[in-house]
Amino acid sequence: MNKNTLLVCGLILAVTFMLPGAGFAADEPKKQSAKKKTPVELQQERTQSLTHKMMGNINLAQFALGLKLPDDAAHHIEKAQAVEAELAEQLPELTVKSSFKYGKVTYDDISTIKEHYVPVENDVLVSSDYEAIFERSKELGLKETSAGIVQITVSVDLREVKKGLDAAHRDIDRKDYGKAQNALAAVFQDAIVNEEEIDDPILAISGNLALAKSFLNIGQYDKARFTLQYVQERLASASTSNVSLSGVDRATVKNLSADLDKLKAELRKEDPTLTQRISDQLDHWKKTVEEWID
Repeated sequence: MNKNTLLVCGLILAVTFMLPGAGFAADEPKKQSAKKKTPVELQQERTQSLTHKMMGNINLAQFALGLKLPDDAAHHIEKAQAVEAELAEQLPELTVKSSFKYGKVTYDDISTIKEHYVPVENDVLVSSDYEAIFERSKELGLKETSAGIVQITVSVDLREVKKGLDAAHRDIDRKDYGKAQNALAAVFQDAIVNEEEIDDPILAISGNLALAKSFLNIGQYDKARFTLQYVQERLASASTSNVSLSGVDRATVKNLSADLDKLKAELRKEDPTLTQRISDQLDHWKKTVEEWID
């Protein structure tokens, strides 16, 4: 019996934004975070945030079309178009280079592997944007299989984005959904210049604990469970390396792995009454893991 499968991967990375003649890193050392930001830095942050939202909506639109939700797709395209217009007014060079946090969704539709990148802000899924898509995924019987962490860097040409969005919207109006989906896919895939898994195990573990909590909070129990499975795999790999977790108490690592087994078993029950307790436990372990950082 053919079964659709779904792979959800959270993207946790150091966000950077670059403009000609200027550079800005969003994840700066804590000792610098209190320093008052200049108007240029504030504008760069604003542009960074807008670009993130634009690219995220492009991929949500593409994903919605794949799930036969054309109205939702059109809604996300219109949101992306509005952001593109705002960015075009701010950036005369019409080019943005940046890295973002996304959730990477890969599913096997019988014979075709498809990938999507969906937005995560402050390690939290934008749940209002996901509601219809997640519900539709459940109706279609998409089955989660695993989760992971990757980092992508994009170079965005706003002129190409505008052309792609306009074409996709026209295609949806004409009910040519396959053509619209291809146009959206081209916009994002052409923008990607690099993708790789995060090397630092502590950042990967901490980020996925946050992502698991985010899935839990919106009732996506299987996604949360498979995200925790990824955490366990990274934990096991890191614990065998003297360099990766140098100085970390091995008993603590063992306790975390045992707790993850229990949490995964509880998530299989899909019991909303357990949500708060599991969420609190994830917060506890995220804080513990972050204390491992020198």
